[in-house]
Amino acid sequence: MQLHKMSEEKQVVIDWLRRLGVEFQTGFLVINPESEDLPIVYANDAFYEMTGYSEEEVLGNNGRFLHGIKTDREVSGQIREYTLANKAGTFEIVNYRKDGRPFWNEITIQPLFIQEKKFMFTLLLQKDITERKRAEALIKIQQDIYTGIEKGHMLSVLLQQVCDTAESFFADGAKCTVLMVDEQERFRIAAGKSMPEEFHQDIDGLQVEADVGTCGAAFHRQEAVVSVDTAKDPLWEKHRKLVKEFHLASSWSVPITDTAGNSIGAFAIYFSSVMTPAPDDLRFLEQVAPSVALAVKYSREQEEVLRLAYIDKETGLSNRNYFMNELTGLLEEGKEGFVAFISLDEYVKVVDQYGHREGDLLIREIGRRFMRDPWISRHFVARFSDSTIAFVSLSPLKDLTENLERIKQCVEKPVSIQDLELFMTMKMGIALITPNRRDGDELIRHADSALSKAKLGTGESICYFEDEHDQIMRRDLRLASELTAALNRGEVDVHLQPKVELKTGEIVSFEALARWDSPELGPIGPNVFIPAAEKNGKIRVLEQKVFLRVMEWLKKRQDRGQRLRPVAINISAEHFFHRSFIPYLVDTAAEYDIDPKWIRLEITERIGFVDIDTAYKVFKQLNDYGFTSSVDDFGTGYSSLSYLQKLPVSEIKIDRSFISNMEGEGTLAIVRTIIQLAENLNMSAVAEGIETETQRRTLLALGCRYGQGYLFHKPMPLDEANLL
Repeated sequence: MQLHKMSEEKQVVIDWLRRLGVEFQTGFLVINPESEDLPIVYANDAFYEMTGYSEEEVLGNNGRFLHGIKTDREVSGQIREYTLANKAGTFEIVNYRKDGRPFWNEITIQPLFIQEKKFMFTLLLQKDITERKRAEALIKIQQDIYTGIEKGHMLSVLLQQVCDTAESFFADGAKCTVLMVDEQERFRIAAGKSMPEEFHQDIDGLQVEADVGTCGAAFHRQEAVVSVDTAKDPLWEKHRKLVKEFHLASSWSVPITDTAGNSIGAFAIYFSSVMTPAPDDLRFLEQVAPSVALAVKYSREQEEVLRLAYIDKETGLSNRNYFMNELTGLLEEGKEGFVAFISLDEYVKVVDQYGHREGDLLIREIGRRFMRDPWISRHFVARFSDSTIAFVSLSPLKDLTENLERIKQCVEKPVSIQDLELFMTMKMGIALITPNRRDGDELIRHADSALSKAKLGTGESICYFEDEHDQIMRRDLRLASELTAALNRGEVDVHLQPKVELKTGEIVSFEALARWDSPELGPIGPNVFIPAAEKNGKIRVLEQKVFLRVMEWLKKRQDRGQRLRPVAINISAEHFFHRSFIPYLVDTAAEYDIDPKWIRLEITERIGFVDIDTAYKVFKQLNDYGFTSSVDDFGTGYSSLSYLQKLPVSEIKIDRSFISNMEGEGTLAIVRTIIQLAENLNMSAVAEGIETETQRRTLLALGCRYGQGYLFHKPMPLDEANLL
């Protein structure tokens, strides 16, 4: 919509907005929402400078000319929806400059209604937030590296995530690679799936030379090296054909260095057109490179730890621990399959006759045969015990007979033991993975039970675990029924575990923990009845019971003039977002005349990813009423710095799984990062599950002030806690 097509009154308003726009340091657009295509009727100089477009290319057009491949169509649709509905709002979206470079754009929509003249304009404030997004991405890269290494993700996967993140901030078609350098100073491809496989084949194994390619130059010079035009740059003289074949018109590289400052590789980005980097671009790549070095360092350390922890050194097969972890992960996929326990009758005889070394060689040979089979090698094989090989496969049960035959064929040929050729007699126990059988421990017990049954027979034998009635389902149904009655009868009690100042051991607060001793079922662990309560819709009632018991205990202490200390109460995501959550807290606290400052609500970190906006409102209301809040089990689920910064919580609780494994460098680094993160956000870090003096001293050295665990106090009944 051009100015000359508007009424004189509208032109007067536009002239006023133009004068206003000159004063803005950020981009400034005026949209005509009365036209369905939402044309731009004014843009200030800051917008033209930010995008590279001219006035002739902008005025009268819809803002979609800024869109590209990386633009989120859903967010774009929301912006249009808000503009047409004359609603205010702020959005973040990737837009494109005229030269094709993407940038993160924060757009604030502000409707402007000229009431006297009865016409409408919409103001769009445009801010380039790319640097902020890059900083957030760098933090997320480091977090993903820590958690990925802890979860055992392959280094190539972690490095590819770094490449993907870096590529997202540059022109479409940008391709990143990570090249590591081996002991012979040859390039080894570490990541770069955007590049054609032929490029990797040409580069992998090349000698690193200081005057060949930007990666070689960056590695030797230990500084960023830019080749704006590879067709002319002498660095690419030897590989001119390569860059032409793969359309690599520009390349920028930065060195990857270890903690001692030695080059260990290079991180590079390539473009299909001639591209000159801005200072911010090179600075970003130089900030990405240390994350690559971090991933390499901790991954190598973790690989060695995993090799020692998860590999059976006598046979080279995965060990029992690895099998348990792998089985747990596979079961989460929700597919059918089977677990097999395999034993050889001859193993005991070989050990008795020739010793354990020859027995190990027997298991090693069978393991090798399994791994050479194309089908078996795609699944998981481990040495579960001295004489038992464990196998798990997620494959259709209709193929079970055929698949078991493949396993049998691997054992048919004789095995050489010293001067003997021994034929093996295999016994196998099978537990089927079905919708009703997905508990890893149960499947292992079932397979072991079936193997024991198979060993009772003579010759080769395969037995299946049989269970006519689904005992797990019956147990769950009974547990749910008993829990409902227990809540009504008041059987669920509360124990308190003190939280202390690590330096002095002084108690600073308590955590309330639900306990259930059933007259029918006996003591039931919280790891059993709390999931049952969540599954059966009783978790809110359970947590309200805990809250009432805590309020009663605080009220008694208050009436007796005893010292009050804050008590933390765990709240589920379902309860946290329930409309009655805050009214119930406020009303109950008032009924017992307890100041809300003595109550802390502990919520697991995953609530930040359920509904961040609603979560913020709930936390804000809690703070306004005087309650304090804590993020529980931090680091185990969906840790995100971006959401943590937005939520008004005062405490982060470090999960006990990290504390118990602090002897590992990777885990120690994660604990250190969480403590520093808490400090930077003005929050307290609290360590859970402290059991040794060594752990206490380590945490103090890392700057952690508070903690709880058996080293100080076990959870105790309310009467016992009343003596403290």
